[in-house]
Amino acid sequence: MVKSMTIQAMVVFDNLVPYWVVPSIIISLAQGSIYVVASIGLTLTLAVVKLPNFAHAEFLTVGAYVGVIVSRFFPNNLLIIGSCAFLVCSVAAIAIHHIVYQPLMNRKVSIYFLVLASFAVAQFIRYVVYAWASSGSATLLVANQDIRIYTVITVFQVEISNIYVLAIILAIAVSVLLAIFLNLTHLGKSMRAIANNADLARISGINVSFAVNIMWIIAGGLGGLGGVVLGTYTSVTPVLGFDALLDIFAVVIIAGLTSFVGTIIGGYIVGFSTNTIIEALNYYFGVPFGYAPLLPFAMIVVVLMVRPTGLAPNSQTGIAWLRRAFGKGVSSGGTN
Repeated sequence: MVKSMTIQAMVVFDNLVPYWVVPSIIISLAQGSIYVVASIGLTLTLAVVKLPNFAHAEFLTVGAYVGVIVSRFFPNNLLIIGSCAFLVCSVAAIAIHHIVYQPLMNRKVSIYFLVLASFAVAQFIRYVVYAWASSGSATLLVANQDIRIYTVITVFQVEISNIYVLAIILAIAVSVLLAIFLNLTHLGKSMRAIANNADLARISGINVSFAVNIMWIIAGGLGGLGGVVLGTYTSVTPVLGFDALLDIFAVVIIAGLTSFVGTIIGGYIVGFSTNTIIEALNYYFGVPFGYAPLLPFAMIVVVLMVRPTGLAPNSQTGIAWLRRAFGKGVSSGGTN
């Protein structure tokens, strides 16, 4: 009897909901998690030194290629592969900071010069990777990591792979841990103080150079880790990070640039836009799937026009919502 009712419920569900909706939502969640992992390091950079670092995308590329090389010696060992990618990209990030960004910051240059410098660094890294990957007898212009991908569970005829599960766990865990680190630890609070006013933080006795160095180590390492995850989802090429650059910036803009909770929200919104939303547009209005890459750009424009501070929730937005819901009787100070 129960089995018969279950089958009837599934039939009703299938009649009410188009066949593509549930599989598309599941894939959107998985891909959104990959976007979160790839973007979280950039969010940290923006939160501490307020630099829109275009070179962050190249950390993804370098991390993915580290995954290609290391996986040949340690196939399927995600712990070693991820650790090596984190280490290499951390070293690269701290080197770039001391060679390029720190001298410019010491000269008090405009943020526009720093952004241009980050763009130049990104170009340099990309072409170095391209030259390296195209040299030798065995070209690595299109490569794959030696990581076995297998189905963990099947939901509504959609196979959820181990990489998707890993991406979801990493996305939530890293975002929560970074938020706790910045808000509850002494070093994290020092980074927040530097973000507010670096000179005042230095006068207050904070070791600014040490805190910023740690920030770059974490941000670069997370970029490399994101590259490993992204590299298991697609082929590894010298433009892997560059191709994901605008999607990453869409995530952090939706997040309000500096919010880790917002990065989770932004990652899943971008994931849904490139999967579920475009499928809905195709199903109901015949919009070709080739327009999917345009949706993150459209979202950037809409968010900047409607809510430039991003969609990340905070206490002030909560108070504003309560005021709208219950009238002027609710205020931040508790007075009428």
